[in-house]
Amino acid sequence: MMRIPLVVLWMSMAAMAADNPSTQVTFNKDVLPILQNNCQTCHRPNQIAPMSFLTYQEVRPWALAMKTAVVTKQMPPWFADPRYGHFSNERKLSETDIKTIARWADTGAAEGEAKDKPAPKEFAAEGWTIKPDLVFAMPKPYSVPPDGVIDYTYIVIPTGFTKDTWVTAAEVLPGNRQI
Repeated sequence: MMRIPLVVLWMSMAAMAADNPSTQVTFNKDVLPILQNNCQTCHRPNQIAPMSFLTYQEVRPWALAMKTAVVTKQMPPWFADPRYGHFSNERKLSETDIKTIARWADTGAAEGEAKDKPAPKEFAAEGWTIKPDLVFAMPKPYSVPPDGVIDYTYIVIPTGFTKDTWVTAAEVLPGNRQI
C-alpha cells in the first residue's frame, strides 16, 4: 500500500481549491492577504501609487483593472532581468495569486466575512517601507518635464562614507509622489 505524506496531500487539496471555480473567492479571506504582502507598500496613503488598497471600499472599484494588471504582469512592477540571477526581494505574484485576483474580479468581487480579514499590515515608518539607519538627500532637485521621455539619468548622492560599507537595503522616496 502506498502512503502519501499528509503535507503533500494537504498542499494538493489547497491547490485544487484555488483552481476550483465553485470555491468562492472573497476580498477579506483571499485577496487582502495578497495585497498586504505584495501591493500595500506602494498602494497606501502618501505613497507612490495613485490609489490606496488598504480596505475593501478602496479596492472594489479597481477589481477589473487589478485583474488586467496582474494577468498581464504589469503589476507588481519588477524590471530586474531574470537572466542575471534571483533577487530575494523579487516583486512577482505566484500564478495562484494571479488566478485568485482574476477569479475574485470575474465573480463579482465579494467582500466576504469580516472574521476572515487579517490584521492590518504595519509599516516601518511614515513614508518608508524599510527602517533606515541613514538617510541621504539629493544635492539639488531634479525637474521632470510635463511630457516626453527622460533618458536614463545618473544622479550621484554624496554619502560621506570614508570606508567600504555594506548596504543591505536601500529605498528611494520621491519628493513629489504625484509625478
